[in-house]
Amino acid sequence: MGDIIIKKDKPKYGLMENIGFLLKNMWRWDKGLFIFFLIQIPLLVLGPLLSIYLPKLLIDSVTKAVSLKQFLINIGVIIVGIILIETILKASTLKSNIGGFKYRLKYIQLQVDKAIDTDYENIDGPQGQDKMMKATMATMNDQSGTQAITTVLTGLLSNIMGVILYGGIIFTIHPLLIGFIVLSSLINYYIGDYANKFEYKNKDNLAPVEKKLRYIRTKAGDFKAAKDLRLYNMSSWFKDMYDVFLKDRVRLQKQNLSRRYLANSIDGILAFIRDGIAYGFLIYSVLYKDMTIGNFVLYFGAISGFSNWLSAIVKNLNDLNRVHLETCNLREYLDMEDKMNRGKGAELPKEWELPCDIEIRNLYYKYPGAKDYTLKNINLHVKKGEKLALVGVNGAGKTTLVKLISGLYTPTKGEIYINGKKSTSYNRDEYYTMFSVVFQDIHLLPMSIERNISLQLEEDMDGEKLDRVLRLSGLIDKVKSLPKGEKTLLVKSVHEDAIELSGGEVQKLMLARALYKDAPIIILDEPTAALDPIAENEIYKKYYELTKEKTSIFISHRLSSTRFCDRIVYIDSGEIIEEGDHQTLMDMGGKYREMYDKQSHYYKDKIGGE
Repeated sequence: MGDIIIKKDKPKYGLMENIGFLLKNMWRWDKGLFIFFLIQIPLLVLGPLLSIYLPKLLIDSVTKAVSLKQFLINIGVIIVGIILIETILKASTLKSNIGGFKYRLKYIQLQVDKAIDTDYENIDGPQGQDKMMKATMATMNDQSGTQAITTVLTGLLSNIMGVILYGGIIFTIHPLLIGFIVLSSLINYYIGDYANKFEYKNKDNLAPVEKKLRYIRTKAGDFKAAKDLRLYNMSSWFKDMYDVFLKDRVRLQKQNLSRRYLANSIDGILAFIRDGIAYGFLIYSVLYKDMTIGNFVLYFGAISGFSNWLSAIVKNLNDLNRVHLETCNLREYLDMEDKMNRGKGAELPKEWELPCDIEIRNLYYKYPGAKDYTLKNINLHVKKGEKLALVGVNGAGKTTLVKLISGLYTPTKGEIYINGKKSTSYNRDEYYTMFSVVFQDIHLLPMSIERNISLQLEEDMDGEKLDRVLRLSGLIDKVKSLPKGEKTLLVKSVHEDAIELSGGEVQKLMLARALYKDAPIIILDEPTAALDPIAENEIYKKYYELTKEKTSIFISHRLSSTRFCDRIVYIDSGEIIEEGDHQTLMDMGGKYREMYDKQSHYYKDKIGGE
């Protein structure tokens, strides 16, 4: 599937910045978790220290022939201390695990809130989707950075404390032992750091593969996709593509694991050499330098512990670096900047100022990463209450234009005015209230029909308004035929007793939703594409009623619908090339006439023609 591409971009945030970010949030969200995190640090050092001191005390007590009472006191105090420490550690570890899980869930909630609230443009393209996937990988499980920070920092700080204490003990034997152990650990750290940085950069390759695998897994069980999979024998294609992307994922993971394996192998070799030299020196000291057996046991445990502390520090530092890099991914997603105005905005049009006037001046739009403009030098004035049709071939830029008008995208150049005020001067969420939009890509919510239309709680719904929009949209007969009527649930993948609406019925439901919102500007993007000609003609007959006292923009490939509009704008390759009413454009004999003539037999046969 192509060679691996490793990007050289440095992380946006520093290590200490990310540690501060995570700890500040921990203190803000769960002070108990933060306190238990601190409690564990000294106990994780004190417990092992008592454990290596106990054998020395036991041997020294025996060799010095202390009394039984003194022996029991010496041993008992240490044993009780170890038991107490272990008990407190187990309790605090349990609290940390539970608290850490809840702490990670907070970040997942932030991700969800960001996805719902950020400007649509931020998550509409591949860059935004990649950021979202990498952020998800930072909160995926208990080993992910947002939860692992508690165990990694606890381990790191306790290991540093252990190195200091144990190092002091070993220093009394020979300072060079400490230097040799530290040197081998530094080598391990840099090799582990190399593996971590490779994994971080390799996520740019892994995230798109994960997205494709998730898409295939999701669609394989989707009710709508399942029909096509079977009828068009697409199952084998899905399986083949899943295998291809899975192999791609395995190949990328192997790249990560091979470097991790190299780091672990070198760690094992250095540990063997390091421990061999240290233990050999201790044995030499017992045999030839009068070291007592008790001290031998203590130093033996100290050297072993010191090596373990250092190895653990290396692992902790590498894990901390991984946490840091994953936190970078999370923060880069959460910190995506919104372009639309989120503060105080211009005042919305008053009732007496409606319907709205829309003016587009010198508008250009280029998608992120694209070389060419999708829309170029668009100048268009939609008058109050005007019914405008946008027509043109697929990919001409019609949907992009209405997304710009409705505030989902922001212009690359140029301005959009609503009632004489720049679209960017309005508060974004207030601006959205001026639009009722039906797009081609439709997503139903796993709720009742009435809630899918009103997007309100049952107690807040307007029954008369709901009944009116059901009639206007042509969905009333379908709803009346259902045992539960408008309370019938949708989305079978969530509710067992839900129903599945046909494509045309779904479009009618979306039209009803737009009408229920009752915004002053209505935008309909192919609202009748899934309807049969008779149902489509019924909608057209109601078009004036549907858009009464509204400014409306209507996109359609079926040019018969354009005759119901006041004005028609033909867009080609991102530019307006023809403009006028139906008859004017027919007389012009341009692109509109050419497209209309190609479709005219359909209109004459099905709707009656001219």
